[in-house]
Amino acid sequence: MGKKSKRASKPEAAPTLALLEENGEASKAFKQVLVSLFGRFDADGDRHLSQAELLCFFSEEAFSEEKLSALRAYDWKEERGMTLRGWMQMATAQANNSEETMWSHLKRLGYDDALQLQSKGAGDLQVKLEELLALARSGDLEAFVNAFVAPDVDADDRADFLQRLRGADGEEALLPDLLEELKCCVTGERVFQVEGDKKNGPVVFHFHSPKKGCENIDREVAFVKTKGSWHAEG
Repeated sequence: MGKKSKRASKPEAAPTLALLEENGEASKAFKQVLVSLFGRFDADGDRHLSQAELLCFFSEEAFSEEKLSALRAYDWKEERGMTLRGWMQMATAQANNSEETMWSHLKRLGYDDALQLQSKGAGDLQVKLEELLALARSGDLEAFVNAFVAPDVDADDRADFLQRLRGADGEEALLPDLLEELKCCVTGERVFQVEGDKKNGPVVFHFHSPKKGCENIDREVAFVKTKGSWHAEG
């Protein structure tokens, strides 16, 4: 009888990096991720995370007064929001309380077990869509407009768009319909076609209108990539 061939052993998966040192402080790799995330969620670039910007990280529709009070216990500047120092304090405390919960946030935001960001192609568009949805839900419409429209849109057009979102001069507010359309893009619900370059853009979502009574009307939303960041086109 011939010799039995040996099965090739499967390569072992890389171990999950620790978020914390033995003393409970954030590891070097975790700190680097937190600094990167702070810049990612600081939509207006004021070096503070407002309540609306923090919602993008937690991916919740609203903060309870209790949770908001707990967040303000970290380094927080009134009228502006949480500082980078406070952000690091908060995230480290959360990881000490439950690394599993913190990992769930990091995985949702595109990080793998080695704390490497994997959402480089279509994934980073998905991340941006989720951030836009959280900002729209938060009610901080100025931060939403800054994140939604392209950087080359002038101040007058931004102001006009903001006014239409809120509704003015007897016109119906645009925000509720836009919010529902963003939800279609995020979840894929009602979407029947997505075309374009999901790595470099533009990408166009085609979907049946989510507006009641308009279900037979087809809608589309296009996103372009400008200087490495996704924004709505037009």
